[in-house]
Amino acid sequence: MIKGCIFNLIDVVLKEVSNVDDLVPKLITPDHLMDGFLVFLKELKNKGIQIAVISHNPLLKEILDRLRITHLINNYFIGNKNDSLNTSTNIYAFAATSLQLSPKELIVFISSEVSEDLNLLEPYNIVCVGSKPIEISHIHHVTDFSSLKFNHLIASVTNISQI
Repeated sequence: MIKGCIFNLIDVVLKEVSNVDDLVPKLITPDHLMDGFLVFLKELKNKGIQIAVISHNPLLKEILDRLRITHLINNYFIGNKNDSLNTSTNIYAFAATSLQLSPKELIVFISSEVSEDLNLLEPYNIVCVGSKPIEISHIHHVTDFSSLKFNHLIASVTNISQI
């Protein structure tokens, strides 16, 4: 049963941010949220789903405050921006531990544009967000959050994870 979600700030929460270093927190507004993200986040919160956001940006808390979503998030974590996905999987494990959930109880949302090995996140249920299609059968893909509904996503993820 899915009890929590972990979102990567740069990859899936914010739209049109390609580099952590280009991010200026004082210029961030709720308009920078990915299409449909706020509605989806509120749906998760209303269903009692635990929510964590991860980022390599040391100003993550300030960014979440500027986006006006801090109150909807249970935890947030800052990783080392020099880490690759291989070493940053520790941040996902840390987020899971802090939420007191196992990887199978979590959905990790990452960008479909990520070029690193997604199999490193295999213990988790993975949803890739973005326009680039994913060719891995056990990973669910959505273009954005605008028409995403939690119950439909759970059915899809459950079917995929049983393959």
